[in-house]
Amino acid sequence: MENREITLADIFLDILSESQDKGAKLMAERIKAAIKSPEILELVNICVINALGYKSKISSKTVDNAIDSIVSFVHSEIDSSNLSDNDKEKEKNSYKHFAKSLGKILKENLQVAQQLI
Repeated sequence: MENREITLADIFLDILSESQDKGAKLMAERIKAAIKSPEILELVNICVINALGYKSKISSKTVDNAIDSIVSFVHSEIDSSNLSDNDKEKEKNSYKHFAKSLGKILKENLQVAQQLI
């Protein structure tokens, strides 16, 4: 296991993992796998900090890199699915478009909140 400090995101995910809701547990496990990317970890941590009512800053490039890492992570999951190759490509393209749109909205909101550097 890598040596890094425990973040609020880690604590939040540990609590979520203990939920009795199977969907919440699955979501926590998927996020734990994804946050091995430092950019995704930073973005998730910013989201948790914001949810607690605090403000922290993040760079536009880090948000872009996190979105790209999330897309790569989801594309890997799609590749390992039982979908046909054609359906895999449709899913990948759809998800990539969705993630890029979400990233744009996220950066706009962070900019308005003066958290984007």
